[in-house]
Amino acid sequence: MNFLRKVFLRFSDPLLKQCYWQRLYNKQTQTSDSPRWLNYLMFCDCEHEIHRYRSAESAYPAYLLQHSFLTCIEKRQRQRSVKHWQYKPLMSIQLAVYKVDSDQLQACLDSVARQLYPHWQLCIVEDGSGIAEIRKILVDFKQTFPDKVKLVCREENRGITASCQEAFLLTDGDYVALLDHDDYLAPEALYEVVKLLNQYPDTDWVYSDNDQIDSHGLRCCHHAKPAWSPELLLTYNYILHLSVIRRTLMQQAGGFRLGFEGSQDYDLYLRLSELSNKIRHIPRVLYSWRQSENSVSLNPENKSYAFDAAIRALNAALERRGEVGQACYPKHSWLGSYQINRQFDRKPEIDVIHINTEHPDLSKLAAQKAITIASQASLTFNQAMGNKLYSLINECEAPYILFLDCAAKFIGNEPLSRMATQLIPAGVAVCTAKIINSTGQVDHCGLAYQQGNLRYPLRGWDKNMDGIGAYGALPRNVTLTSPLISLCKTEEIQSLVEKLRDYQDFSGWSIALCLELQSRQLRICADGGIAIEYTQEKFYQLTLSDHDKALLQSHYPAFFNNHDPLYHNQMNSSIVTGV
Repeated sequence: MNFLRKVFLRFSDPLLKQCYWQRLYNKQTQTSDSPRWLNYLMFCDCEHEIHRYRSAESAYPAYLLQHSFLTCIEKRQRQRSVKHWQYKPLMSIQLAVYKVDSDQLQACLDSVARQLYPHWQLCIVEDGSGIAEIRKILVDFKQTFPDKVKLVCREENRGITASCQEAFLLTDGDYVALLDHDDYLAPEALYEVVKLLNQYPDTDWVYSDNDQIDSHGLRCCHHAKPAWSPELLLTYNYILHLSVIRRTLMQQAGGFRLGFEGSQDYDLYLRLSELSNKIRHIPRVLYSWRQSENSVSLNPENKSYAFDAAIRALNAALERRGEVGQACYPKHSWLGSYQINRQFDRKPEIDVIHINTEHPDLSKLAAQKAITIASQASLTFNQAMGNKLYSLINECEAPYILFLDCAAKFIGNEPLSRMATQLIPAGVAVCTAKIINSTGQVDHCGLAYQQGNLRYPLRGWDKNMDGIGAYGALPRNVTLTSPLISLCKTEEIQSLVEKLRDYQDFSGWSIALCLELQSRQLRICADGGIAIEYTQEKFYQLTLSDHDKALLQSHYPAFFNNHDPLYHNQMNSSIVTGV
């Protein structure tokens, strides 16, 4: 059989892969139509492969085909490529086990055994479950891999946090991967992580996308994630799993802390984010989180104590960072998300520059509370915007500068003061808001790009919709601000506007400003909980002059060649425009 498989796979190609995928799954039942011998020839382990790609969502298997589906030849290619890597670290996987379904535990352990990357270690703490079958499964697994598995079986139960910490202390690897006792690792999970580490050896922390396994064993709920987003992490634990962390960094952070049970991972992630920003994302589903009767993923109210622990972890983070504020549950978002209410010592002063108008409506700002307008100026649409902005910005003396388009209108009396609070954290240079139109739809919330094409995140969403990731209700990091409204830290932009003097219009200048700020490791925040009205009837359409396109191509070629790491398709951008 091995000889026949090698001959068969020798001639396989992407077209053959597509053909066998279509044969493998019946579109109505999502079950295998192929004979067992053919599945085994193609996939090495047909029962395992069939289980992995079954889904309750009709479109999800097609996504898995494109992004996760590996044939035998592709697996072997990856295994062979490991031999040529310069860096082949030991990857420790820590696993705390308590009362869990034995089949689910066995599937979890099997997913570790199937890893394409061979240099792994599994550190297990059995936390006094008192279930003989669980201990037998763990002991048998250790006997199968005696040199790879460390196992501690307790007689008494000490809780999840203590178990996680003890499992961490067992690890010897350069990096530590976190795994729950009923979840599932993709076979290529560690391979993809170490592949990234060979490309970026300074990386301290890697995380991936994940999905869920429902009560019927079907995969669902794909959770795509943006690249490292510190502001989003303060709204909920968007990182979850797979999460792989440099062991010395975990030691520096102190590992897991008692008192944060249920959110012990979240507390750890917040502390890690204060010690390193060398954090990278793999946009691939490498981890499946299992739903169960007591699972937070199935019913958040099952473990309400976990959310209280998360609030404590956030407030502790604010105290460590020297920020005056309080974490709370937002009134307008789902359970498990959080809102940070920060405070100023005194009213922030703001200089305002009105864009695309000679006669600004000064009453727009009259109702805004808790802020002081220091000065107001205006700029008409013309061909010398960069030079005029350079002069105006250098004349500004207030700590903040607001760029406000004539077509933007405030809703309520708090948006501007709330935007200013988002600029309190160190490293945040610009804040923008969610733009809605007169029909109650979101026009955009920040901007994004993909190889020179602009994307308008959240476009078409209902204005009250939170959506996946709470993007429609809470802050997150974006690559590009909205040219309709931007609040900036004066000191951050005054030092770089001279470089932007040659841009002719505000749209090009605004894009260049954002890209330049990020090249200096500064962040841009879009707060989905702050709504601004766009008074025009049509969707906002950003256009660039040929002159500004050429400048952007010269100064920031990545804008035209790469994909925006803070954007993904679940942000539901329905309209695309080329620049």
